[in-house]
Amino acid sequence: MAQHLAHFNWATLVGEVGTPEVAGFVNAVDQVNSLAERLDGFVWRAGNEMELAQQIDWPLFRDPRVIASFSVWETPAAFETFVYKTVHGVFYRRRNEWFILDAPRGYVLWWVPAGHQPEIAEAKSHVDRFVKEGANDLAFDLPFARSKGWL
Repeated sequence: MAQHLAHFNWATLVGEVGTPEVAGFVNAVDQVNSLAERLDGFVWRAGNEMELAQQIDWPLFRDPRVIASFSVWETPAAFETFVYKTVHGVFYRRRNEWFILDAPRGYVLWWVPAGHQPEIAEAKSHVDRFVKEGANDLAFDLPFARSKGWL
């Protein structure tokens, strides 16, 4: 069966949504998400990550400055193109303006069967695995994917 790439990332904003410190980022989220949804290789995006995280009482998300993104892509290359080679990359390169770099942040990738829409508990289990064990075949990052020849 074909495999797709699930992605979950989280970061801590320098201020809460609605404050001037993060307005430049927050005001662009819809544009960036809309672009992702039009790209070749895009499969699915949750769009309600914060609500989902609250449903499972994920302690990380008790801080209202923590935001997340949860999506599925056909391949690591499609995901990498979105992250670094689109307008998303412009915002990524400016991350130190909007995010606390030494606060909780990161991302994890994992394989899912094509057609599978992962649930938030699945994302949490992969985040926990990645934090505890580091990159491996079950929970990884782009450098690991590159080292395995998946990119």
